[in-house]
Formats: sequence, structure tokens, C-alpha cells
Amino acid sequence: MTWLGVDVGTTNLKVCRVPGGTTRSVPTPDDAIDLQHAVRRLVGEFSAGRRIEGIGITGMAETGVPLDRGLQPLTKLITWRDQPGLTQAARLRAEVGECGVFARTGLRLSPKLPVVTWRWLRDTQPATVARTRIWAGAPDLALAALTGTYATHLTHAQRLGVLDLRARQLDPELLAYGGLDRLPPIAEPMTVTANTPAGVPVVLCGHDHLVGAWAAGVREPGQVADSLGTSEAVITPSAAPVMDDVLRQQGISVGWFVDGRLGCAISGHGAAGGLVERRLAALERDYDWLSEQLAQVGPPSDRHIAPYPQGRQAPAPDPASTYDASGPADDPGGELRALVDALSLHARWMAEEQTRLLGIEWRNTIAFGGPTRLHGWMLRKAHASGGRDFSVLRGAATGAEGAALMAAEVVTGRSMEPLQARLIEIDLQLARMWDSHFWHRFHKVVARTA
Repeated sequence: MTWLGVDVGTTNLKVCRVPGGTTRSVPTPDDAIDLQHAVRRLVGEFSAGRRIEGIGITGMAETGVPLDRGLQPLTKLITWRDQPGLTQAARLRAEVGECGVFARTGLRLSPKLPVVTWRWLRDTQPATVARTRIWAGAPDLALAALTGTYATHLTHAQRLGVLDLRARQLDPELLAYGGLDRLPPIAEPMTVTANTPAGVPVVLCGHDHLVGAWAAGVREPGQVADSLGTSEAVITPSAAPVMDDVLRQQGISVGWFVDGRLGCAISGHGAAGGLVERRLAALERDYDWLSEQLAQVGPPSDRHIAPYPQGRQAPAPDPASTYDASGPADDPGGELRALVDALSLHARWMAEEQTRLLGIEWRNTIAFGGPTRLHGWMLRKAHASGGRDFSVLRGAATGAEGAALMAAEVVTGRSMEPLQARLIEIDLQLARMWDSHFWHRFHKVVARTA
């Protein structure tokens, strides 16, 4: 049996064929029609001469476009990075309050939430809102390209900023604030959403970070997923969404997991692979050089770095910048080792705070994403994990491959085995060094900005 997975990412659109894991990617178009053409083209190429049993779709959240009555886009895709509604976010904060938004949606109030973008559209482009027939998220566009049906997955609906998590229904007051209530129906997790004209079942799988976690085998409380890319997301499943305001205060969002059965908590760090790449560019170095610098793993660096060039999202959110990614360096190799060490320890801090506040024993971590190809970085993350197992899932298309596996599970009714992760072997004595003085020193250094 052959299955396809589609991942509409921030940077690239990927399609993966399972079994085999063959993947092709193209830059993600910023125009909805171009995106739909690209989805159809890639799926068509992967389907040629083969019988496809099902297709899974995943993708980025907090990104979408208003469509008119003819389902033509009224703007370019408005992504989570654009954040045009700074003034509107402040207004929502004044009218509903951060606690009020979190208590209903499980989200930290942010300009990237689509509800804020809708209010910005209403304030600045009222004619666009008046002409809008439906707001379509990026994965919703991929679904419509293949089936003609518009729907949105529960885990994408919960990132809009208008979903009452407990009721799993849209909140009237938040919808009224946004001023745009023409949304696709919410697709229940782990179900066939629609079929192609040829009768192939298509499954909306959910938010790409969460689909990657599911594909890696992070499917029960006690497991932690570390999704690494330009940014980093740490994901912890829980028995149900935990709507404790202390989580919000620590910069942590909560919601439903992709299976619709478990809850989960998510911490984000905007400075991960992207920060390392920026620093390499500023120092005119490349990844081969970095691999050499990270090859030997010993105790953490003695240099003190708080790796937050745009401030810290979680834990203990702080907008203050504490790292200059563009300046000169007396010792480039030493600085990059110190930076990767600090990023590794920060990921531990995110996971520890999530599991502590959820009341869950943190047992192990599985990491996936582009930076996992840097073995020296992964060794540092493993030694920084406080003696817990740390595994790495190699591959550049975990989201797309996971979507294909989820489609197979939904269509066949049989549980699919997770993708195979490799356990990183560590030096126990060295790990104890990371876990003692160095861990406490890092925590003390960064806590000064908390």
C-alpha cells in the first residue's frame, strides 16, 4: 500500500511517499492559488503510475488567507511571522485580558493569532472583510486543492484564538472581536475529512509540530518532543488540556493533541537553528566548520550566554534582548560552542517547566528537525537532559512522513508504528557534570532576566 503526506511549512511545501520516505519539496508559495497548484502538481507527480490508498495533510498554524465568493484570495497568505495587528492585540488585551483569552483558548495573547489579524483587516481593509466568504488556513487550502472541500483540523482551529478548548466550539465574544466568523467546519482528529474526485481518502492531520511529535512516537504523558528548526518547540502530551494560568505566566500554551484524545503543552523558542545560522553568517563560517567545533563534547562552556536575541518566550517570558548575533567574536569556535550549550540547556528548561507544571514525570525526549543532522549539537542536548533518555529522529520531512502514516492509520484502522529514532549514548560521568554545577549556573544566569 502507498500513502502520501503533504506538509505546508513556513519555508517549504513537502510531499512524502510511504513506504520509502521519498520526499520532494518546493518553496511554499505566498499566493493561495499558487499554493494549491503546487500541491496538486506534487501529489500528481507522486501518484503517477501508482495506486494511492490515502493522503494526509499537515502544516503550519496561524497562517491563512481570506477568500471571496469565488474562492479567490483577497490577499497574499498572512503568516504567523507577519503579525500586522500589534495595535489590535493591545486592544484585545485591554478588552478581554490575557487571562481571559488563555482561560478560554489555552493560548498566550499574541499578534500572530489570526483573531488579531482579522481585527486588523476589519480596521484597515473593511472592504476585504465584507467580500470574504471564508478564511482558509494553509493546510485547509491543500485539502481544498485535492478534494474541493474546505475544513480545518481541531489543532489548527485552536490556534486561531477563538476556540473554546473545553467545549471544542467557537467562542462568540472572541469571534465578535475579530469580526470575521466565516470559518471552515472543524474536522475531528483521526477521521477521513474528504475524498479526491478519484475516491482517495484525505485526512487532515493537524499542526505540523504535533504531527511530527506523533510520528516520532511521542503519544503519551511522560514523553517530550523537541521539534527543531529555525525555531524550537517543546511539546508535552498530557491527559487533557490543563488550563492553569501559571502555564500562561510561564509562556506556555496548551491545547488538544493531534489525536483529539490527549491534551498537550507547547513552549516555543524563536532562537534555535535560525540563531545559529545567523551567527555563522555574521562570522563568515559554515556548517562544516561548526560540525568540527562541536565534534568533541566535554563539560559545558564556561562562557555565560543567555541565547535570547529577541527576548525569551518561555519559560519566564522577557522581551529584553540578551544576545547580539551580529557582533564580532574574539574566539568564534568557543562562542559557537557556548551558544549551542546554552540552547541545549534552554531546551531542558522548557521541558522541565512544562512537565513540572503539568505534574508529569519527564521520562524521555525525542528530537526531530533540520539541526538533528549536527551530531555534536545532539550530543550536547543529550548530556543536558538530566540523565533522561534522549533520541534523535533523522530525516528532513518528519511532518510529511507523519501525515502519511496517520492517513494509513485512519484509513486502515490499524495502529502505525512510529518512525525509528536513535538513542544517543552519553558519558554518565559527563552527564552528571552537566546536571550539577553547570545546569544550576545556567539557570542562575538566565533567571537574572526573568
